[in-house]
Amino acid sequence: MTLLPILTLCLAILYPSILAVKIPQDPNPQPLSWWKEEVIYQVYPRSHQDSDGDGIGDLEGIISRLDHFVDIGVGAVWLSPIYKSPMKDMGYDISNFTDIEPVFGTIETFKRMAAGMKERGIRLVMDFVPNHSSDQHPWFNMSAERIEPYTDYYVWKDPAGFDEEGKPLPPNNWVSLFGGPMWEYNEVRGQFYLHQFLKEQPDLNFENRQLRNEILAVFKIWLDYGVDGFRVDAVPHLFEDQSYPDEEENPNRPPDIPPTDYAYWLHQHTYNLPGCFEALAEMRQLLDIYTLADGKERVMMVEATVPPPGLFEYYGTKDKPIAHFPFNFDIIGIPSAYNAANVENVMSLWYDNLPEGEWANMLSSNHDNKRVPSRYTEEAIDFFNMMVLLLPASAVTYYGEEIGMSNANISWEDTTDEAACAAGPDRYHLFSRDPSRTPMQWDDSDKAGFSTANKTWLPVHPDYVELNVAAQKNSTGTTHLSIYKRLMQLRHTDVWRYGSLETKPVEDNKVFGFSRIFNDKGFMVLSNTVNETVTINATQEFEGVPETATVYVVSVGFQPETTVGSSVDTNSVVIGPKHSIVVEF
Repeated sequence: MTLLPILTLCLAILYPSILAVKIPQDPNPQPLSWWKEEVIYQVYPRSHQDSDGDGIGDLEGIISRLDHFVDIGVGAVWLSPIYKSPMKDMGYDISNFTDIEPVFGTIETFKRMAAGMKERGIRLVMDFVPNHSSDQHPWFNMSAERIEPYTDYYVWKDPAGFDEEGKPLPPNNWVSLFGGPMWEYNEVRGQFYLHQFLKEQPDLNFENRQLRNEILAVFKIWLDYGVDGFRVDAVPHLFEDQSYPDEEENPNRPPDIPPTDYAYWLHQHTYNLPGCFEALAEMRQLLDIYTLADGKERVMMVEATVPPPGLFEYYGTKDKPIAHFPFNFDIIGIPSAYNAANVENVMSLWYDNLPEGEWANMLSSNHDNKRVPSRYTEEAIDFFNMMVLLLPASAVTYYGEEIGMSNANISWEDTTDEAACAAGPDRYHLFSRDPSRTPMQWDDSDKAGFSTANKTWLPVHPDYVELNVAAQKNSTGTTHLSIYKRLMQLRHTDVWRYGSLETKPVEDNKVFGFSRIFNDKGFMVLSNTVNETVTINATQEFEGVPETATVYVVSVGFQPETTVGSSVDTNSVVIGPKHSIVVEF
């Protein structure tokens, strides 16, 4: 749910450059938990597959495409919200936490979808939004009317005063992520309510014990339906400073932004407060109870755009665990004109500071951020998939990354994202997340095989005629899809599971590389980040790499022309501009 400008602020931090990461191979190999080894595939339901011709993806559509998950080798699917919702924030404004939004289907459809995944050995992870509900949730209406026990289920405050016209003034200067005051006056109750996001998304009051129990009861309902875990959204927003002081101006804010923008202010009174960890630990405890009961591990992933090392607090402790992993947005934060040192800084930040016994996470885009080719170049697609899939970490693939989908240009007239709409026609493009949410490109038929509707909820990217699943699946040449599937096979080897890790920038920061070795077998990834051909002496740069290796896979259009399966002299690996190669030995 985090907005791109905010995410950029959090991640645009200069980390000290460190020469290399070096981690030995696992001395005591044991089977890995499923959430460590299996790739988690994020489905944005509105954009996956439309089954009924209304231009919006739905659960029946997902059911019809289940075999695609099997074909590409992913082991778990994470669904963005499908709960009942007025869709002011595309499902992140929930009016019923335990029912399905009719545009997507019904509970029965959900059960059939879940059963179809289980039949194929695919786990199901649900998105969950505990910070707020929709203002159309029955809890909110009863809270506004002070009906017990709902009176304090939301955050209510008296006005700070009244203006000359008698209009109530907000309790303080807090500004929401979507711009404008974080407070909205409710005539029924005669008080302001807090909303860190849209005014239609009132914040739940996590200071209230009974409210927290209600949230745990919702978790239990979905666990009883058989879900394998949750991605918990926007967790640093759960608690507020109970003295409600004014926020201070952010001295590092971007130039020329107005005081009505979230980034104008520091948010030390509304973000990442200690209570967040206590509430999340209760959620994790419930998941662990289910795991202990039947031995089937449930996973808890959290979204917290807090820069490391603060982010690592969301792992919790041995005695009070929280997340199996917090999302790593630092790869998304790699600069557009990146070099090998920029990539290495992210690797060092994570692997040199990861709490003992914890497991990293890698992803390269999601529903809130630009897709890889739109942040960087077309050539970056395969390299970022190589990093996400081959580093020792839980991997998340955003739908369409397996074929290299890019952002579309969405006009003001077609814009649906409330964050963009709130900014107006002159600034909407700075906030819109629509360009990365366009329909999945299945084939070259009308609407990319996504829908039979004349108009889809967002326009299909015009490049779908050439860039689609069917074209890449049927191609006899190298495609992003064929590379993705090859990488997936390498992930299911003991070298990936238990191998050592060495990462470093080489050739004056022109090439980023990493090796994984287990019992003298291994593979190495090399990526040229510059617009010139580079030759690398890999045996000199990386320990344990032999003088001869076999080409496992190369990026699309790799130069010089190289055949997969051919032998390569690792003393002299030639890589064309912006290309990447994986060799095994």
